[in-house]
Amino acid sequence: MPSIESSRVRRDEIRRKSRADTSASRWHRLRKEGVVESIAIAGLFFLVATMILSLRQGVMHYRPGQWIPHDIVSRVAFRYNDPDQLHDIQRERAEQEPRVYNSMPNTDIWGSLEQSLLALPDRTAEGSPDALPADLRDIFDGGSLTALRQYLSVGRHKTFAREVTAFTKALRDYRILAGGQKWPIYILAPEERTEDIRAHRNIRIEGEGAIDPERTFVPHSDDLRAILADVAQVHFLLSLQPKIVDYALSQLGPNYQLDAVATADARQAAFNSVSSDSGLRRYPKDFLLVPGSKALDAQDWQLLKAENDEYLSTIKGTRWSAKLGTALFALIMTVMISGYIARYQPRIVTNHARAVAIAGLLLAMLLLNQLAGLSNGPLYLFGIAPTLLVAMILTIAYDQRFGIGIATMHGSLATLALNEGVPFFIIIWVGVLVTCFLLDEIRTRSKLIEIGGAAAIAMVVATAAAGLTAFDPWTFVLRNCLYAGAAGLAVGFVVLGILPFVEKAFRITTAMTLLELADVSQPLLRRLQTEAPGTYNHSLQVATLSEAAAAAIGANALLCRVASYYHDVGKMNKAEYFVENQSGGESRHLNLSPNVSLMIITGHVRDGVELAHEYNLPTSIVPFIQQHHGTTLVEFFYRAAVSQHDQQQPDMPAISEHQFRYPGPKPKTREVAVVMLADAVESATRTLVEPNASRVEALVHELAMKRLMDGQFDECSLTMRDLEQMERSMIKSLLAIYHGRIAYPSTANLAAAPLPQGPVIRSA
Repeated sequence: MPSIESSRVRRDEIRRKSRADTSASRWHRLRKEGVVESIAIAGLFFLVATMILSLRQGVMHYRPGQWIPHDIVSRVAFRYNDPDQLHDIQRERAEQEPRVYNSMPNTDIWGSLEQSLLALPDRTAEGSPDALPADLRDIFDGGSLTALRQYLSVGRHKTFAREVTAFTKALRDYRILAGGQKWPIYILAPEERTEDIRAHRNIRIEGEGAIDPERTFVPHSDDLRAILADVAQVHFLLSLQPKIVDYALSQLGPNYQLDAVATADARQAAFNSVSSDSGLRRYPKDFLLVPGSKALDAQDWQLLKAENDEYLSTIKGTRWSAKLGTALFALIMTVMISGYIARYQPRIVTNHARAVAIAGLLLAMLLLNQLAGLSNGPLYLFGIAPTLLVAMILTIAYDQRFGIGIATMHGSLATLALNEGVPFFIIIWVGVLVTCFLLDEIRTRSKLIEIGGAAAIAMVVATAAAGLTAFDPWTFVLRNCLYAGAAGLAVGFVVLGILPFVEKAFRITTAMTLLELADVSQPLLRRLQTEAPGTYNHSLQVATLSEAAAAAIGANALLCRVASYYHDVGKMNKAEYFVENQSGGESRHLNLSPNVSLMIITGHVRDGVELAHEYNLPTSIVPFIQQHHGTTLVEFFYRAAVSQHDQQQPDMPAISEHQFRYPGPKPKTREVAVVMLADAVESATRTLVEPNASRVEALVHELAMKRLMDGQFDECSLTMRDLEQMERSMIKSLLAIYHGRIAYPSTANLAAAPLPQGPVIRSA
């Protein structure tokens, strides 16, 4: 016998293996249910959300244009490179840069003066002073004219020429001494020289250094006259000296002009030569940065940002605690969001594409919130709109409760990311509630704009309340209200523009898209009307029945109506094999075996799915095409096959019903179940000779019970009460369609005529 110890060891080994097997089976079960992948997505969401929220430490609590009710003092000593001060220094340096003057092109004032002086004796040779040219009349009098005319003789003329040449040469070589430097005679335009003197800046002459503009001259100035007089007294007769000076002064103009291009280049070089640290200012601790009771301008915001950056750099040792707190908050919100999704939308746990889409939406909008905080844009616009966008998209994709829950938690993340308080969260939450409560069904494009407008009004009221409680001036309250209202309206327009992408991303179909699909001008419906008119009319009747029945049980009536239009589009490929499209004559199935007929009849489901993909029908319509027959029995051909088998092969095994059933699947939703029953009821009712109330009621109940007992409703959430209400609705609709009419005399004989005899074959 084995020992007690060996038995105990063997039992422990069995328990260990059992526990391992149990753990392995639990792991495989979780993998099969998609829980593991969903946890991985949630973990990735947590990491990215933590990274985004970590940026909040760089978010300034103050915003440009914000009303500051109290003084703001520096928490630490810091340095700030004031851009305005730097710009003032650069501008002052550029303005003090000497302006550049160049010599007048193609101009020699001294040579021109020499030629004018040499011509004086000839120009004044004849006539009285009154007969002289205008430029000489006011200068020369009788005595000076007599002195000039003495130089008309050949010998004296050469003497005058030597005197003039010596005079102009002396002026050309004249130098002004000042400060140990020498300058020639620079004659400038009066307005340019005056501007430089008033600016107290030097000028720069071509080929020379910087000089004081006081050392230059302007035409007709007394200083220039004095120089001319000094030179003239050396070279001319005493009687001619003042007149020669006056005439020379009248002939002289600027010999240097301002070079605007060279001056601009020099000033730009001076502007750029200023060091970027020239505007650096030092602020001590507890220094008044922004006085209270004022609006924060852009310069104040830059100053506060510099102080905040310096403050954050001084607390490096404790910043890890802030990051840890941020990570814990992100973990809490990730768990809450994940639990909310698992509780109210459990299909997302197994649909990983949907989970990734939701996580991407939340993270992208959170990043937009964070970027709004890092920039200096209006927070009540770019900080609120992303969360409203989350609320509107999730409500459209799922339902109101789901949109409110997820958007509320996203709003708390946004409030944390922006370092805002409870009033800011309330403003977001009010917008979320109004948006989700009003967003039930989108039948028109204006619905989204109306919802955005309603959210805007609600947030304007909430923003006004928040501003008044903070004692903000009315101008700032109104501005914030304007931004909050703009956020609501902007979200409405944005969702209207991206709605087709939202439908594709979440594989949904809005009422607006369904209404567009219900338009008879749709290519697939026009083709169905042309190629299979009987099927088209049958689909219209099914749509009428299913819409009323869906409304009776609280299902999506519009989806049922539109899906009914397309549920039998696959019959177009072989329309003549379906009884509703046969206008007379023998049935196409008379010469076919039951198996071939079965393939044709059941093939319209596969053909319909292919046509749906070809014409890009929404994914919500395809299940109606696939499931509207479920796995029902094609009874007519099944009985024909059984009869043929009994006659020709009685000794062979019996034919199974399974071979003559549609491939399925069974209806997965109540809407598909409604269309299934409406399709069967409409087809069967057409076979009634006298569709009175009792016969219609009995037929509808029989078909409903037949499909119920056949298990066709097992995979959808249809209840017995729903089935009863569907029957009542369809009976009422059918009696309205097949109500009795008065027989007119011209049609009485036709109404009494016997019905044609022949086989009746229906696909339903």
